[in-house]
Amino acid sequence: MTNQLSLVFFKIAIGFYIGAAVFYIANFLSQRRAFGDIGRVVLIIAVIPHICAVIIRGIVSNRPPFLNLYEYMLSVTLGVVILYLALEFSTKSKIFGAVAVPLVALACVFTSRLPSEVAWTMPALKSAWRVPHISTAILAYSAFTIAFCLGVLYLLREHVGKVGGFLASRLPSLDVLDHTAYRMIAFGFLMQTALLLTGAVWAQFAFGRPWSWDPKEVWALITWLVYAAYLHTRLSMGWKGRRSIILTIVGFAVVLFTLFGVNWIGRGYHATYQ
Repeated sequence: MTNQLSLVFFKIAIGFYIGAAVFYIANFLSQRRAFGDIGRVVLIIAVIPHICAVIIRGIVSNRPPFLNLYEYMLSVTLGVVILYLALEFSTKSKIFGAVAVPLVALACVFTSRLPSEVAWTMPALKSAWRVPHISTAILAYSAFTIAFCLGVLYLLREHVGKVGGFLASRLPSLDVLDHTAYRMIAFGFLMQTALLLTGAVWAQFAFGRPWSWDPKEVWALITWLVYAAYLHTRLSMGWKGRRSIILTIVGFAVVLFTLFGVNWIGRGYHATYQ
């Protein structure tokens, strides 16, 4: 079993994701239920080779596949799909897939272009705390990604709602989009909190201190603060709708910098996640 086999499974998954994206977009444009049903089936099929790619990568590297950016994206994209499917089943709506599934397909194509060699693991990172730390990161960033997609749909719905017509008739109401994004962010914030706590415990065992002002740590904290501001303004100040959605989009921009921008800076012990 080789890393090449993992790459083959991942490329198969990408093909199914692209196919699923086409059907979800067709469902959105035509409102034909059959397209949505086919899109869901294709999406579920895509998850199978994606899981195989993650498992084989773990076997080949002899550790959980969460070390470099390729492995991180391999896992985050899988997390987004699983979280999206949970949202679709709970809301019984496939409309969100018109944004979420194409975004996943694009993210997977981007991931496939990243260096995929199996990386060496520094001794300090060989810890049982890695799995809960990275798992909570994957869940948090997956939830924030779904919330961003809902934010985009909210702004689109708000814009087309003023003039009515084709798109306005196909998008959920602003209240539904706003509340669903809130649920995603509440879950993501819980996971982001767990991410910071498990990271502090891991750092204490590995480096003898819970916080080192590593750029990745700082930006993970900034991410937490942005979404804390979202929840605070919503729950204590009554912010809803457009203002909350703008915070959702700002938060996702911070997430992207935390995931990619900090890695490109290349400093700190998290630089190994490049």
